[in-house]
Amino acid sequence: MNRIVLFAASAIGIVLSLGPAAAESADWRLCAPAEAGDWDAAIAACSRLVSAGTLKAGERAAAHFNRGTFYLRKGEADRAIADLSQTLRFDPGDVVALNRRGEAYSHKADFTRALSDYDEAVRLNPRYPLAFRNRARLYFYRGDFAPAAEDFRTAEEVDRGNGYSLLWRYVAEARSGTVDQAGLYRGSLSVREGWPKPLVLHYLGRIGEDAVLAAAAADAADRQEHECEAHFFLAQKHILAGANEPAIAALRQALARCPRHMVEFHATRVELRRLGVAGP
Repeated sequence: MNRIVLFAASAIGIVLSLGPAAAESADWRLCAPAEAGDWDAAIAACSRLVSAGTLKAGERAAAHFNRGTFYLRKGEADRAIADLSQTLRFDPGDVVALNRRGEAYSHKADFTRALSDYDEAVRLNPRYPLAFRNRARLYFYRGDFAPAAEDFRTAEEVDRGNGYSLLWRYVAEARSGTVDQAGLYRGSLSVREGWPKPLVLHYLGRIGEDAVLAAAAADAADRQEHECEAHFFLAQKHILAGANEPAIAALRQALARCPRHMVEFHATRVELRRLGVAGP
């Protein structure tokens, strides 16, 4: 799925390496789950850990990272930035925290600081596809489609089979004036089965919009996210065809479905503004 990955592998590793008492504590279980439904309870647990004053440096970094991620999930970008900045005080070279803070700055439309964090993340780890994808989306938001396409292409090369990198790269290239249908076909051969492959097939002309929307709705657990992505990319296809009216209709459908933490939510708002439509 093309949504925020909740917890960095490094942060999870820190938590799992804690002593038995800390690892088994209720607060650590709440602060660092693989998935969490009650963000307020998770934030409260992380806050208790941070306030306890007994954490080692690595443990404190993990608690701040996780709480910052929860805040970002809730759409509270300023609080997320504060926590992620604390994580980076312990380890300025943490590329996952840099990327996550870049996401938070991007959500505030503070593209200068977001770009700085993404630049540093890809400098430190040139094989970290998420930072390349996020930097590419920032370029995309600004209308700099050529550098966006280049970064999406790098992410695609590092993470073969990722349908999102392929779709975003194709759209960015097309928006910059280069329609690479042959490249889209070649990339589709390695795209993993499942979502978002139906969108790739739609862009290749293999299936229609109804089939894409049916595929998006097929997985009940991820239906909202997939429908958000489906409408966003259907809108992009209409934009490429110069069909602004159906593009706006699809973007409005995306806005109604996209959770605020998803990149497509922010990209949809950007596209509506580009098309002269006021939005939230």
